[in-house]
Amino acid sequence: MDLRCPKCNSTDLKKISLAYQEGLYRVEARARLRAAVIGGNGPDLVVGRVTMRGAQQSAISKRLNPPTKWSYLKVSFWSALAFLSIGWLVFYVHAVSTNSSTVLSPPVTLFGAVSASIFVLLLLLVWKHNHSYPRHYAQWDRSFICERCEAITQQELDAVHRS
Repeated sequence: MDLRCPKCNSTDLKKISLAYQEGLYRVEARARLRAAVIGGNGPDLVVGRVTMRGAQQSAISKRLNPPTKWSYLKVSFWSALAFLSIGWLVFYVHAVSTNSSTVLSPPVTLFGAVSASIFVLLLLLVWKHNHSYPRHYAQWDRSFICERCEAITQQELDAVHRS
């Protein structure tokens, strides 16, 4: 199998998923503390335990992140938060400027309709993105990176086997 970089013609190609994993370092450390303490109320024994978790990622690994699905929950949360905060502002400004005690006024109703339309549009965008996720992930999984010039290329393995 002869894979070559289209930019520099090098054969030092590595699959993107492998290069991504090689640059991702997950760390988990545990520590225990035991100590005897003498204070104003007499001696005490201090016992503690801590677990630390973290991840480090190289710059090239960050560039090669796999595609991800978007969360419907995050869209719903941020939309509700924006609707409530901006809706309260619209209602307050309308109530103060017109000395009105009506709850459903034309500006508030218009704001509700526009907000609902934007929310539906956002949900459609998330659905469209998540619906195309398998295609994007498969494309990411078929890609290679040149270790010499760091060019990313997608090469079909079937085409390589034929030649």
